[in-house]
Amino acid sequence: MKNLKWFQRIRTGFSLLTINLFLAFIGLEVVSLGFYYAEENQLFYTRKNTTSKVREELEKGGTRLGTDLNNQSILERIHPFFGYVLKGGSFTNEESGIMVNNYGLISEYNYPFTKTNKNQFIIGVFGGSVANNFAVNIRVNQSRGNQEFINSLKSIPELADKEIIILCFAGGGYKQPQQLLMLNYFLSIGQEFDMVINIDGFNEVALSHQNNQQQIELYLPSIQHILPLTRLASDDLSVMKAIVEISKLKNNLSTAINKLESCKLALCHGLRSLQLKGLLDSYQKEIIKYDEKVARNSSNIDGSNSLVYLNKMPEVLEDEIAFEKIGKNWYESSLAMSQILAERNILYFHFIQPNQYYPTERVYSPEEKVFIIEGHPYSIGVRKGYPLLLSKINTLKEAKVNIFNGANIFDQEKEIVYRDACCHYNFLGDTILENYIANSIKSVMEK
Repeated sequence: MKNLKWFQRIRTGFSLLTINLFLAFIGLEVVSLGFYYAEENQLFYTRKNTTSKVREELEKGGTRLGTDLNNQSILERIHPFFGYVLKGGSFTNEESGIMVNNYGLISEYNYPFTKTNKNQFIIGVFGGSVANNFAVNIRVNQSRGNQEFINSLKSIPELADKEIIILCFAGGGYKQPQQLLMLNYFLSIGQEFDMVINIDGFNEVALSHQNNQQQIELYLPSIQHILPLTRLASDDLSVMKAIVEISKLKNNLSTAINKLESCKLALCHGLRSLQLKGLLDSYQKEIIKYDEKVARNSSNIDGSNSLVYLNKMPEVLEDEIAFEKIGKNWYESSLAMSQILAERNILYFHFIQPNQYYPTERVYSPEEKVFIIEGHPYSIGVRKGYPLLLSKINTLKEAKVNIFNGANIFDQEKEIVYRDACCHYNFLGDTILENYIANSIKSVMEK
């Protein structure tokens, strides 16, 4: 009998506890619903978008040391010969087959690419992002059935029956002598070429001018790209420690946001939001610490605190002197590429790319003028440097270099051809450039 009463008391107590817990849960859920409505101005259960504001803000502004919450690493890598390349395997386009290959360059193939039959005709494309877009767009267009550039080349009798292979050796921000150095490197490891196309001009003057402003050797890779990487490679171990901590917090942030967005109850959402707020506060504090450490090392860009040596000039050069040096290096680099390839019976074609900051006869519509920003950091380099490059064209031609001035190729086009305030073109602009290059090559080969 005593055991029965004891059991009944336990059952009654358990029932009361269950009821109280249920009521507490209902109460907390109601309170959480109220907080959610106060913050979002909508009911939790009828919300239309489950993407959290934290994710939207982080992905809009970037989460530092990576482009998004799903990417846990830096996308660029220091390369001992090329300056910098992309992280291998960080990008793949299944439709076209292009990827970031074994050398950190965007291509359909790993390098060195070896011909599988004698009928293949290999064209290597060198230069900066415009050259990169040129090579990649041709491949993408081929996969979509648009072979206009390839068909133009095949109208040349010598290429009519050839299988034309486009290989990209270009990258964002690349400038001479990077093209020359990369050409020599790939030739030395057995890469075959039948033709080399070099598209440049803009980076040489715009980005080298920035190097000068920071007193970094003009001929070194663009400080816009290389300097952030050299600052990471610091002998200050506290910087590396901060990077590790930020990466760990970023991973925890990504996990917490995923859990928050999968919540089915307002109470779950409220608790996850509190957890996320704590992680976000810690993340932002670590970012501040990291920025302070990097700022402390920024004044030592001559290599004293970095594991990567960048040759620092004693002073900023006057523009006249700086651009004369930039132009001479550009001239000598292209001449060297032409001579090296000529000795191997490889065709070389050099094209100066058009840019909106170099004034021509082109009339810009109001819609396109938004891509021309007065006082843009690139504008000084282009306006002062392009005339110097163009003045050397005849001398290069006299040295038997196939060089073409493409600065004016958009002058007769009334539609928009640019797509940003830097130097890049939309589909129409890319097509005009492709046609100009194809026709220029034909004009030489048909002789």
